[in-house]
Amino acid sequence: MGKIVAIQEQLGVSPSGKWDGVTRGALVAYQAGGRGPWPMSPHGHPDAPTLMNLGYYDPLAEMPAAHRAYVLESGPKPGTFARDLAGAANQVPQWAWLVAGFGLLGLGIWAWKGKK
Repeated sequence: MGKIVAIQEQLGVSPSGKWDGVTRGALVAYQAGGRGPWPMSPHGHPDAPTLMNLGYYDPLAEMPAAHRAYVLESGPKPGTFARDLAGAANQVPQWAWLVAGFGLLGLGIWAWKGKK
């Protein structure tokens, strides 16, 4: 079952598997009705609050265990160093990492040969 079909079934639209005008109209009507705990704007796009209200997406299931314990049980606040480091590393283009890697490899070879 595809993702669009799952949304269409939740909206009560005949499941065609295509994002058509009927599906968009049903989604706008659902969003305008304000059903569910998460606030929605009637724009016809399947954003995170809409998917959560439809029961298609559970943000707690996507969280790491430490974060889930912090949210649900008021546990200790998890560290964000690894997440922040990964986010910063993703800002650098892949070609720059390759250039830096080859440069450091060349520097290491040059230093190793200079010792002999």
